This record gives sequence, C-alpha cells and structure tokens, in this order.
Amino acid sequence: MMRVCADCGQRYDDGRRLTYCPHSPLMSDEDLAQKDLAMGLIGKTIRFNHLTEAGPDCRVTSIGWNGMVTIEGWAGEFAPHVFTIVEAPPPRSSA
Repeated sequence: MMRVCADCGQRYDDGRRLTYCPHSPLMSDEDLAQKDLAMGLIGKTIRFNHLTEAGPDCRVTSIGWNGMVTIEGWAGEFAPHVFTIVEAPPPRSSA
C-alpha cells in the first residue's frame, strides 16, 4: 500500500520498503522478483524446464527469504525460473 512518511513526507510502498525512515528496500529488486515468481508456484504442479515433456511432476514445499524454493522429494534449493507449471489435462467427456 502506498504510504506517506510522517517524518519526511516521502511516499513509499510499504510492501517493498521498511516502514520507517529512510525507507530502505527490504531486498534487491532481483530477489523481490524471484520471490514473486516463487509465490506463483505454490500449490501448482511443476516440472523442471528441461523435462517439460516427460519429467517428474513436483510441488514446492517451501520458499526461502530470497525466493529460492525447495521441492518435495529433492534435496537443496532451486531458483523458481527453472520450473514450468504443468497444466492439468482437460477433463475427458464420457460420451
């Protein structure tokens, strides 16, 4: 939400800044973008980009402070941009 500092009058977005002067960023723009991308993977079935045709389906189990994700059944942390969301196939008709 956009706020105005009562001390200095500067406008800032409190979702991306500290809520007191001097309104320092919470983290770099790159880390914020990575975290936003990781949040978009929650609850979705994903695959590694290079295994989109026939790879194991995965799910995010946690997101770190900088947007790195842990994956169910895999060790370590991964950058969210190495995954593709697997779209569910359309339901079959019973005709």
